Amino acid sequence: MPLVYVSIGSNLGDRASYLQFAKRELLAIAGLTDLQCSPIYETEPVAAEGGPFLNAVWSFKTDLSSQDLLKKTQKIEAQANRQRNKPNEARTLDLDILFYGDQVIREPGMIIPHPRLHERAFVLEPMVKLDPDFVHPVLKKTVKELLCNVQRGA
Repeated sequence: MPLVYVSIGSNLGDRASYLQFAKRELLAIAGLTDLQCSPIYETEPVAAEGGPFLNAVWSFKTDLSSQDLLKKTQKIEAQANRQRNKPNEARTLDLDILFYGDQVIREPGMIIPHPRLHERAFVLEPMVKLDPDFVHPVLKKTVKELLCNVQRGA
């Protein structure tokens, strides 16, 4: 079973409740085990509307395919009243698959590793708390190295 990393964020409504909702829903999915959660960070929006985000990264093992996992995470977002009316709008819940094991996936509607995660401290900082030595399968750098690059502005 691949080890999957997912970023979670909310900047609309009762943000903490939406994160708890997502956790309950993920734990209810058959074939998903060993959920680990980073600390939760409050961050200012980057290229998004609305107020501050609560952000975290979670890891788990799953026997779901990447496509099935994407469908499940999108269903959880929809159950949390996630609206997708325009890019970068405020959101009740945002679940992004960052890594699916060490696989590189380029399919319609799915790019893994997430194409901008190496530019986002709000993703890398919580990810480093879970697994600082995880190596990005495309960039061939650890997430700790990627975070250092972002912090230095490299």
